Amino acid sequence: MPDPDDMRGTPLYQSLMMLKPADLPETEWAEKAGVNRSFFSNLKSKGNSPRSDTLRKLLSYIGKTAADLPMPVPSRLTALPSPNAVTFQMEGSGAGRMARDLPVYGTALGADQVVDGEAVEQTMLNTAEVTEYRRRPAILDGRADVYGLYVQGSSMHPRWRDGGIVFVESRRRPAVGDDAVVYLRTPDEHDGERTSSVLIKTLVRKTAAYVELEQYQPPLVFRIPMEQVARMDRVLTLDDLTD
Repeated sequence: MPDPDDMRGTPLYQSLMMLKPADLPETEWAEKAGVNRSFFSNLKSKGNSPRSDTLRKLLSYIGKTAADLPMPVPSRLTALPSPNAVTFQMEGSGAGRMARDLPVYGTALGADQVVDGEAVEQTMLNTAEVTEYRRRPAILDGRADVYGLYVQGSSMHPRWRDGGIVFVESRRRPAVGDDAVVYLRTPDEHDGERTSSVLIKTLVRKTAAYVELEQYQPPLVFRIPMEQVARMDRVLTLDDLTD
């Protein structure tokens, strides 16, 4: 967990501290990433706005991209092309150009989670592993919070098929009736806690004590205590992806 002292300063500083490995000092991170060793102290105390390539170097060193930043920061900093991004020309379009820079993270079918005696399909997620980059619809330009995941298993069929891709946003939280990616807190003997498992389900209800979710195969509505929920991201719909 981040040190409470790290939760002061600009939203960008707070975001970087939430991503920083616990055993990596700020000055060492800056030096090894090839930026000024006083970068973090200046950002925290003065709020100096960094160059976009500086931010890219810092994130790249810890295996992250701008899409991993958990808090909103200025769009000119987060709308960064990935080093692996390529630009393509749309067929039949003279001016329409889209970057293939929307990350799709690696997933695998995890062991079922037992809730009230029922098996609930969960997905193992590795946000450090980008398996591919997909073409970014124009409506998502500048949206560094959007990412893709492969659906694992058949619990959400027919809405989402096994092996299909869902696109997800972290900027807007899911409302009742939305499909959601629910990040679960998982105890870890080395790190204390991690969030490598997720549930891709429909949000039925949310209270201070629990979230109520629905899956389709087999039909099941179940509850997860809020203390087990790290965060919930919203699955984008077709309407979100079209003008």
